[in-house]
Amino acid sequence: MRRTVQRALAILFGSAALGLAFNAVSPRRISYITPPKPVLQPKDTVSLDEAHRLWGEGATFFLDARAPADYAAGHIANALSLPAENFDEHYPQIAPTLTTDTAIVAYCDGTECELSHELTKKLRDRGYTNVRILMNGWTSWHKAGYPTDTGTPPG
Repeated sequence: MRRTVQRALAILFGSAALGLAFNAVSPRRISYITPPKPVLQPKDTVSLDEAHRLWGEGATFFLDARAPADYAAGHIANALSLPAENFDEHYPQIAPTLTTDTAIVAYCDGTECELSHELTKKLRDRGYTNVRILMNGWTSWHKAGYPTDTGTPPG
């Protein structure tokens, strides 16, 4: 019995060590600690009413940070799809339509959705200065009865 326990512990610790070593050299490394959520300032977000006003003026780009399938199922009318999780793949298609001072509203879905935060950070890292987040964007916009659309993005 004692020998079986020793072997089980050896397998357990060996597996843990191997997993930690692999994670350390992997390009898709999993963080050992969760970084703190950034604290949003009022200037970082836009209210639903203000977003609707900006949308109506037509000078603000709305960027959907969700996956393409979610965008296709329903999105804010005239919004462009720029999935945060595949940013580098989709950004070159969107970049020619934007300038660094373009007014942008990024959104995703749900009160805990981080995709719009990730998208905003990636855009700001590329020099975009006028990017704000519509919290719980898709749900709040849709529930308000504001214009929506379905289908895949053009191009």
